[in-house]
Amino acid sequence: MERVEATSSLVVQQVPSNGLTFPVMVWGRDTARPVLLLHGFPQEPATWSPVAEILVKEGFQAIAPCQRGYVPTARPQDLNGYTFKEFVADALGIADSLRLHKFDVVGFGIGGVQASMIAAANPARVRSLTSIRFPHPAAFARALQADSEQQQKWARLQQDLRAGNPAERAEAMLADHATGLRRFLSASGLPQPFLDRYVSRLSEPGALSGALCWNHAISLDVFLAVPPVHVATLLIWSEGPALARTAVEASAAYVQAPFTTFPISDGSHFLLETSPAAVTEPLLRHLRVT
Repeated sequence: MERVEATSSLVVQQVPSNGLTFPVMVWGRDTARPVLLLHGFPQEPATWSPVAEILVKEGFQAIAPCQRGYVPTARPQDLNGYTFKEFVADALGIADSLRLHKFDVVGFGIGGVQASMIAAANPARVRSLTSIRFPHPAAFARALQADSEQQQKWARLQQDLRAGNPAERAEAMLADHATGLRRFLSASGLPQPFLDRYVSRLSEPGALSGALCWNHAISLDVFLAVPPVHVATLLIWSEGPALARTAVEASAAYVQAPFTTFPISDGSHFLLETSPAAVTEPLLRHLRVT
């Protein structure tokens, strides 16, 4: 592991995992209780900064890796390299490299799916689970099969993202100075300056294609096969793109441990960018009782 950048409260490390190398932002002492923070689309590890800084003040260590596909050192060229089995293995390998024998895991959006899968399969290693803006994967799949509102919201998202090969979709969204990507992110509620920042980063060669591979990997069969979670779970959610209330309510059946839902009524999809304090408060309460 090579430390490549540091400030008084932050170290960025290049961490090997699952045959790739991941930039990982680490806040806080190595002896503190570790919280693994998994970003979603179109985010980056630094998106977690406001949450991480508060976690450190409260005595935790915050660890936020860059996800597969977002950087050249962790970007397989083959679409077969983008599966949820690999996404889970990435996170567990990072935990192994950092010697995290037991940790809390927090995920946003599609990172919440990844976090749920990690917790469901590894209850001995995961102390607690928090998912932001995405319910248990099996609950989401069931709702998608049965609920018309969930079907409509998901279909609208997929239409906006454009179906097809991730490389082709990325090329179309980046055409004409990334007009399509800007339109999609703005319509989803992403505020400035995050819009310019994310578009600039995803305009780098291969970055948007790699990020879109996560959406391409979504499979209802895979989601339906995710077992119940056996660790204390918090679901922070808001009405908005891709998610209907029925999927949130269905998640209780897939958590065989204390389960809490926390709605944020005035938030957009991008809760970390628009409402980090509203996210951090219930997260801290959850961590303190687990």
